Amino acid sequence: MSVRLLALIPVAVAISLALSAAVDAVALPLFLDTTGTILATALAGPVVGIAVGALTSAVNTLRNPTFWPFVVVQIIVALYAGFAARAALFRSLKTAVPAGLGLGVIASVTSTPISYFVFGCTTTGGIALTTALGKALGLPPLGACFFGSFVSDFGDKAVTFALVATVLHALPRRTAARFPLALRAIGAA
Repeated sequence: MSVRLLALIPVAVAISLALSAAVDAVALPLFLDTTGTILATALAGPVVGIAVGALTSAVNTLRNPTFWPFVVVQIIVALYAGFAARAALFRSLKTAVPAGLGLGVIASVTSTPISYFVFGCTTTGGIALTTALGKALGLPPLGACFFGSFVSDFGDKAVTFALVATVLHALPRRTAARFPLALRAIGAA
């Protein structure tokens, strides 16, 4: 692995941690903790993205122990983002947002069993609001847990894919060309 790719990992982890802490601080029903994972994957591939996701989960666990079991979601996010980058789905917001919505469905299906069976769907931050809404709508506990995850992940991944697409397009072409997938991710290769 090149020095450039090794340097990308801590930067991407820092992006994920900063955005995750920011949305937690204001209790938004978003996570944004996969932003660095998706960006690193779009730039350098899923192996780098998985490393970023695992490190993000490990460090986030220091401030909130509930993060670690969701490391599997980070891995799935990196694999999906790798597919999205290869398919040039970051080429515009018109393709990035629907791709993010698709990932939101996959992420919620993956995270719901973890939330329900590991934590009894006791959630924190903004997702507690969407789970409470599911309960208020009369959904059974597992249904309310899925509802909370779905609403949060659906919006979160759409926003995250839009952010990453915007960043990728803002990179100077010369900088983007230094990363294995960047130009392909935006449809310029």
